[in-house]
Amino acid sequence: MAASWLLKRWCSTAATETTKGTKWQRLVNSRAGVWCRSLLSDYKEACREAVLGARERPLKASVYLGLLGGMYACYYTNPDDASFETSLLETSNRLALLSPWIRSGTSDGHVQTLVKLRNEGKLRYASLGIASLTYYTDYDSESSLYEARCSAISVPWSELPKRVLDVGFAGCWWVLDHKMKDFDINEEEFRHLPPALVATVPPSPQITERNEKLHQESWKAVVMGDESKELDGIQKDMDTPVKEMESNALNKAQTS
Repeated sequence: MAASWLLKRWCSTAATETTKGTKWQRLVNSRAGVWCRSLLSDYKEACREAVLGARERPLKASVYLGLLGGMYACYYTNPDDASFETSLLETSNRLALLSPWIRSGTSDGHVQTLVKLRNEGKLRYASLGIASLTYYTDYDSESSLYEARCSAISVPWSELPKRVLDVGFAGCWWVLDHKMKDFDINEEEFRHLPPALVATVPPSPQITERNEKLHQESWKAVVMGDESKELDGIQKDMDTPVKEMESNALNKAQTS
């Protein structure tokens, strides 16, 4: 009785294992399994050909790898809208620390325009993957006006280049940085000067080095040399007859 029960149990276990094996084989031989195997083989063949091509043409492969690495670096360092607002607020605070008579008119006007558009909700941001654009619109995004909601009378995409305010690339907003160059120099102060004074030429390295040496020598202590001693002797010889004349005149005045 026990032997027959064990035999039945062993047969059922073997049948179950055979059934599992047949299910896996049917899955492998199905259409989905054949498609997956062919896809893996295609990828394997493509990778093998890429490795062989890189060995045969290393210069071309290095150029492609450099381009892919550069694109990934540009994508990784692509600035977003939060970075633009941060840069805008920082530049606005830097200008606010200066007197209106010192600020550059170009820098101040550009920053004030951007701040006004930001407060009105008209600034927009668009990411292109490796670069970003900041442009302006005519209405706020939360405005419920008909002109702002109707797509038939909206601004066409062909006018986007005219509305671009800044370009973000490699972690930097280039237009804003260019406008902030020499932001602490007011160009209006030098507008009425003659061209010869406006166009200044920086000194050469030789002149700069010579001026630095003269400045350093000006701080040194004065040393009395032989020439100075001779001058002192000449001065004493000149002072002696003068003193004798003064003493003779004094003696005559006393005797008289």
